[in-house]
Amino acid sequence: MKKIITYTLLIASGMMLLTACTKQTDLVANYTLGSDKAFVRVIHVAPSFRTFYNAPDSLNIYVNFNRVSNTFISFGGQFPVSGTTQNGYFGVNPGVNNLTFSFGGKLKENGDSIPFSLSDRSYAKGSYYSIIITDNYYSNVDSVKMILEDKFTTPNKSNYSMRFVHAVLNDTAGKNIDVYSKRRGANIVSNIKPGQVVDFQNIPLESTASDTLFVRRAGTLNVLSTLNGASFTDQRVYTMIYRGDGKLTSGTKARSLATYIH
Repeated sequence: MKKIITYTLLIASGMMLLTACTKQTDLVANYTLGSDKAFVRVIHVAPSFRTFYNAPDSLNIYVNFNRVSNTFISFGGQFPVSGTTQNGYFGVNPGVNNLTFSFGGKLKENGDSIPFSLSDRSYAKGSYYSIIITDNYYSNVDSVKMILEDKFTTPNKSNYSMRFVHAVLNDTAGKNIDVYSKRRGANIVSNIKPGQVVDFQNIPLESTASDTLFVRRAGTLNVLSTLNGASFTDQRVYTMIYRGDGKLTSGTKARSLATYIH
């Protein structure tokens, strides 16, 4: 299934509302059964953000015009930050919410930060969502927005669960990728096209030793990116993202693999 995120520029009245309040919403460290909230995380993997907006790509996050982020996020970052034992989400009231991102490094009180936002959408009570900011902002079709509901169950013993997202949207047209595990001697995912999401799947944990993962051009030995020291933990859940600029092989925004724990 292909999902790509999109944004809509706010009108001036929205800009005025953003200056009104900086109230912090509830931050949560784990999945809380019976909670009266919906839960959201934001992951920034848009390497060409500066080119598209001619502005810094460090962002503040607002929900219904209330600031929720206590620090800027930029390429490769997420909010809230998740660790090995904590799951990084912030709470929002169930129902329709407006998520707005404003450019970091600007004083909103002075009106010199031009915001942009996701279209209003509904979030279900007790559900969890990952919003992945990519380089494709312009579709108005919900099915291609990269707003992913994090629906999974705890893996069985000696397994972990992983979802894969191909977010290198300027990759060569018609050229798909595989992700190959050196330790397993086999692909983890195969023939994935730009913008595609492979939902959570359970994978046998054959060893706790670190692995080397290779992004390859599908069906070939042509290596596009390498992730050394990849490791996974029994009964944990991950999202793996192939991110960055498909034309770059070095630098902070070069094509690369990264994993985010749930």
